[in-house]
Amino acid sequence: MTNTQPRKEISSDFLSQYEHICALQGLVPLPAVRTSLKMGTLGFNADRLRLLDWVPLLSALRINKTLPCVSIRSTFQPSLQDTFCFFSYGLPGKSY
Repeated sequence: MTNTQPRKEISSDFLSQYEHICALQGLVPLPAVRTSLKMGTLGFNADRLRLLDWVPLLSALRINKTLPCVSIRSTFQPSLQDTFCFFSYGLPGKSY
């Protein structure tokens, strides 16, 4: 048995859980998840996931806790306008 074999078994176990949950919910597994699991770890860009895509992914992670590494990246940077909108809403009669 080589060093990569146990890692591949772990990732394929996670992949089978993930694919099963996707099938139950009528969703197609994300290609980015499959591609990253070939390396034995899970890594993807969160900006490319729809809200519905998170449910089977997080459910599979909750069930199968054997992945050695999970990397979730994001390149989102809020605009200056978005930050000011957050602070411009206050309670009536209150000054900030």
